[in-house]
Formats: sequence, structure tokens, C-alpha cells
Amino acid sequence: MAFWAEILAAAVAAQGNHAWAAHLWGAVEALREAIGAPLPLVERAPYHRVVASSRTQFGEKDFDTAWAEGRTMSPEQALATQGQVALPIPGELPSSPPTYPNGLTTREFEVLRVVAQGLTNEQVAERLVISPRTVDTHLTSIYSKIGVSSRSAATRYAIEHHLV
Repeated sequence: MAFWAEILAAAVAAQGNHAWAAHLWGAVEALREAIGAPLPLVERAPYHRVVASSRTQFGEKDFDTAWAEGRTMSPEQALATQGQVALPIPGELPSSPPTYPNGLTTREFEVLRVVAQGLTNEQVAERLVISPRTVDTHLTSIYSKIGVSSRSAATRYAIEHHLV
């Protein structure tokens, strides 16, 4: 049951329902602790990647609040908090992907937001479940796109553009 609830959480997070996803993940985390069934090692990297992405998109404070609420629920209660997953209507065009300033990609936007919080490359890598080298590569691209040459200038840009 835990596995399928985690899969559902990832699916609803991909649809933008991060509160429901956090409820599900929180409930499943509590369930896994209660029954002594930790997340299998092979599932950890993709799990942490999707959770980190959802947390970044939803906002850490709101995500953490929803996660804590989910921990107080059974998986069944967490499922009931939103009912059925909204499936796309056949023939309906998917919504357009979000747009970010200066042509930043979704991942570059996530990296910039976390960097602007004052974290080191290693901390950013851990938070977003990527390597420090990947963070460095993203930062090089970000600096080029927003026309800055330092971490502090990128942070100032993020603050001035209300990205954090």
C-alpha cells in the first residue's frame, strides 16, 4: 500500500497538487515507520528527487505543514483529502509549462531559489537531489541568462524579481 500511495503522490504532484502529495507522503512515512518498512534503497533517489521538486514548487513552509498534517493521517484519510486524481480529458491539450524570467528552465529556477536562500552548492545538491557539479553547471547557465557574474548578484536578482 505504501508503494502505491507514493506513486499516487508523485502523480498528483506532477499535476500541481502539492498539498495532496505532501499529505500522502506524510501519511506513508508514518505508516512505514509504524510497520518498520523503510523505503527500499532502489526507490530512494527518485523518491527524494520528486519530493524535493514538489517542496520547491509548493514552497517549503506550506509543503512541510501539509507533510506534518499527513503524518497524523492514515493513508486512507490522506487519500480522502482530495478524492480522485483529475485525469486529462481525451483531446484536451495539456496546460502549457510554467515560464520563468530570462528563459530559465524549471530546474534552473529551482536552483536559483535555493541558492538565494544562502545555501552552498553542496547543500543545494542535497536539497534538490543532484550532484554539486550539476549545481555548478546550472549556476553557470543561470549567471549567463540573467546577466550576472556572482552568487550575490544572482541572489539580488532573485530577491528583486520576487523569486524567493
